[in-house]
Amino acid sequence: YPGVNVVYYGNQQRLEYDFDLAAGVAPETIAIRFDGAEKISVNPAGELVIQLDGGQIIQHTPVAYQVVSGEQQAVQAGYKLLDAHTVTFAVAGFNRALPLVIDPVLGYSAFFGGNNGDKAWAIAVDTNNNSIFIAGQTFSTQVSNNIPFTKNGIYTNFHGGAILGEAFVAKFDSTGTNLLFATYLGGNGDNAAYCLAVDSQGQAYVAGTTDATNFPVTNSLSYQNYRGTNIHGVFNSIYQVYPSDAFVTKLSADGSALVYSTYLGGSSWDYAYGITVDENDNAYVTGSTFSSNFPVTLGTAVQTNLACTNNFYVNFNAFVAVIASNGTALNYSTYLGGTNQDVGNAIAYNNGRVFVAGSTTSTNFPWINGLQGSTNLNGFTNRSPGSDAFVSMFKVSGLSLTLQYSTFLGSSNDDIATGIAGDGLGNAYVVGWTTSTNFPNSSNGVTLSSFVVTNTTGFVFATNPFVTKIAWDGIKASNAFSRVFGGLGVDVANGVCLDTNGNVFVVGSASSTNIPVTKTGIFGSLKSTNTGASDVFVTVFKPDFSSLLYSAYLGGKQDDFGFGIALDTDGNAWVTGQTLSTNFPAIGTLSTNLSALHRKMVGTNDAFLTKIVTIGSEPVLSAARSGTNVLVFWPASGDVNLTPAFLGLETATNLLMRNVFTNKTLTTTNIGTNFIFTTNWVVVTNPVPSLINSNFTYIFLDPTNAVRFYRFHPF
Repeated sequence: YPGVNVVYYGNQQRLEYDFDLAAGVAPETIAIRFDGAEKISVNPAGELVIQLDGGQIIQHTPVAYQVVSGEQQAVQAGYKLLDAHTVTFAVAGFNRALPLVIDPVLGYSAFFGGNNGDKAWAIAVDTNNNSIFIAGQTFSTQVSNNIPFTKNGIYTNFHGGAILGEAFVAKFDSTGTNLLFATYLGGNGDNAAYCLAVDSQGQAYVAGTTDATNFPVTNSLSYQNYRGTNIHGVFNSIYQVYPSDAFVTKLSADGSALVYSTYLGGSSWDYAYGITVDENDNAYVTGSTFSSNFPVTLGTAVQTNLACTNNFYVNFNAFVAVIASNGTALNYSTYLGGTNQDVGNAIAYNNGRVFVAGSTTSTNFPWINGLQGSTNLNGFTNRSPGSDAFVSMFKVSGLSLTLQYSTFLGSSNDDIATGIAGDGLGNAYVVGWTTSTNFPNSSNGVTLSSFVVTNTTGFVFATNPFVTKIAWDGIKASNAFSRVFGGLGVDVANGVCLDTNGNVFVVGSASSTNIPVTKTGIFGSLKSTNTGASDVFVTVFKPDFSSLLYSAYLGGKQDDFGFGIALDTDGNAWVTGQTLSTNFPAIGTLSTNLSALHRKMVGTNDAFLTKIVTIGSEPVLSAARSGTNVLVFWPASGDVNLTPAFLGLETATNLLMRNVFTNKTLTTTNIGTNFIFTTNWVVVTNPVPSLINSNFTYIFLDPTNAVRFYRFHPF
């Protein structure tokens, strides 16, 4: 078609293609025919369904955009059927005086669930082979049509309760498209897995809560008079329930066996919300306990007694426990809290230090070597029952932990810490949500106009996420960076992790339409605006917090919640949570017997697994001959500047240069005859501007077929 280029490129083992339309070209001039298909149709989600003999192929909804004043702007696009085998594109509301790109991209995304509700709370990556684990809770007994919910798992039968259902653990290969195993984990009661970790052998550590008296146990805890073989909650005759215990379970790498599994709790309610492992496969667990007889290690515990009034339903303390790699030894355990309500929501380990984060309403929560000005609950007010986030850091000393610092984090309204990561230097990275208008905000670091604080003192309808870096100098903690961000709705950060370069990845949920987003590096199913109700968001801060690497929404028309985030060895972000959207992006779905079913939601809500590809800042040029032209393109991510690259080319009429991911037009090109000695480089500014089309820059090559070297600089 005149004025239309088709660009094919590889993207994470997937063939991608774009239609690049010159200004003035109508999208409906393009027609695609599917020979051999029985028929084609467009489903309610806007996807193209190609019906074959024995199955379907689904092409996700096309994405279209234009670059206006250097920024990518999304354009509404869809499919329009011409006949039973032919389709064209319907594009609305675009500027016909500008070029248009139609991308008929997200690295991988799939529903994971069955015939009832499913929720994934946690995710972890086995860094040896990049296999992906998720864990959560489910009410599903099958996928559909008698296909079982489980695969290759140790437990195949659902027997969970009506409130929480049953815990589950699933493992995928490095592509996310192959389900290696999925297993139930629970007993005849309510069970939920809230947290997950993986050791160097690929064994999964799962923790949560259960009120089942027959939860599977093996190699369980044994400490003095405490035994982890049975539930410890005392039966309540009024409510006809056993108060739940926390549980901690270690699964073999293939999911076929329990390495150990144990109850962890006392006579009242106990919950585990965070778990991590060290290099010796010791498991560190945090959560909350109502029990006055929760097992603690006498002589080493920071706090040996429940500090609050022992009330069956109201007051509780956080706890920190360390379970040896064999599961039978309790290396360390302590209460952590004051006279009101305290809960440990997250825990992390790095280089001999353990970082714990959560929330407290106790004015006398343990404070030692904490942040300046943070000695009182709710800032200067010291009021209760208002809550503050808390952060505590321990040093591992043999089989015990030594508290290095413990501090409030918050201000005059409610503040909750939900996630924490730690680096090798002892710095803690904390995320959560706040309703405080005066939550600590650093004067340094990234500032974007869309970072807003919406709340007033008292009852509020809005929350904002926060991210805080707490530095440790060996003597006291200090606030290295802190920023409240978000929009005008209910926005919550739930998880955080660090890559090897120090970038800070944050996942959460936002009902706001104005969460800060980056204008470049957002393609396909990642969006710069909320698509309806609550969406998942992923925001990545650069190591010095000077700017964002990228930030985007992910979701469908209904509520979507991001609960967990983890990174593989290539720096790609894997996100999990829960979706109620039937049109949640589903790309590259499971290639097992579940594959056709995980392009769509089966039950009332599903867990999801999504991979967000992060392209390295050192681009690699790719070149391919196209007729008498040479097309050169390279990846980049977010706002990372391109590194100047070199490429030697021979015998071609034109050189077409394009950045596939950020579509930055090259405005400076150096041409030379010698690759080593650059004194002969000739600078060409705005080369052939009249031929700049759809973000390609055309350069006429020397017709004599002489060797030339080109050095490309982005603008």
